[in-house]
Amino acid sequence: MTKRKKDANEYELPGIQKKALDNWITLNILPQKIPNDIYASYALKLLFEQTPDGFFITNKQFKEAMVRCDFSPVNKNKLNWDFRVSLKSSELK
Repeated sequence: MTKRKKDANEYELPGIQKKALDNWITLNILPQKIPNDIYASYALKLLFEQTPDGFFITNKQFKEAMVRCDFSPVNKNKLNWDFRVSLKSSELK
């Protein structure tokens, strides 16, 4: 039995979900000069999923959304990317 290789498009978020995720990032995350090693990509993804309008996404989908929203990872070679970010909303901390 051969395993079918996953097509990259199978992990693509629908447009409405992309927009919702990008809006959440824009409204809740601020850039800062120093890396934030407390809230790496996986922790931020979990924060998003736990919000009232959140939904399940993969870590990869969250990292892609951060890049779309003009946040550069500190080190792309790590599984969970650190970003130079601060959380806007105290509810998220």
